[in-house]
Amino acid sequence: MIKVFDNFLKPSEHDFIYEFALNSHYKIGWNDTNNPEHKRYPNIYSSYSKEDVEKINILDPVNKILKNKHKNKATACIVNLTKPLDINFMHTHKDAMVALYYINTKWDKDWGGETIFYDKDGKSVLFTGPYTPNRLIYFDGSVPHTIKSQNILGPTYRFTLSLFFNKK
Repeated sequence: MIKVFDNFLKPSEHDFIYEFALNSHYKIGWNDTNNPEHKRYPNIYSSYSKEDVEKINILDPVNKILKNKHKNKATACIVNLTKPLDINFMHTHKDAMVALYYINTKWDKDWGGETIFYDKDGKSVLFTGPYTPNRLIYFDGSVPHTIKSQNILGPTYRFTLSLFFNKK
């Protein structure tokens, strides 16, 4: 199950989240894998607290489109920051439903940065979500997925916000 919502937030709300992401504190690490080979290529991320999530007011619009399915109960909120030519790996979040939000306010389709979803064996592409500003993709975290980093013509940073919800 993969659902796409374009023009997800009002422009002022989108701009606020972008500015918030720009001013967040980031860590080096890789939480999406336990594979030691993958950990050689750490990513850059920011874990948002409950207060941060309330400040950016992302849960209300998510719950509105999902008809209050999760009732404001996100288990985690992570902003990933990728740079041109970063290495990313196929991974899953098997016990979670994920709301993935594209934060950048400007993006050219030729810069890349898409999210690719695969079948359960990881051999065939089910869906490719081009990086489109103000887009939310809601999906079952057990679907293997990865991102393709932007090319060197794109902006210095590509931001995504992921909200994780328990499936149960």
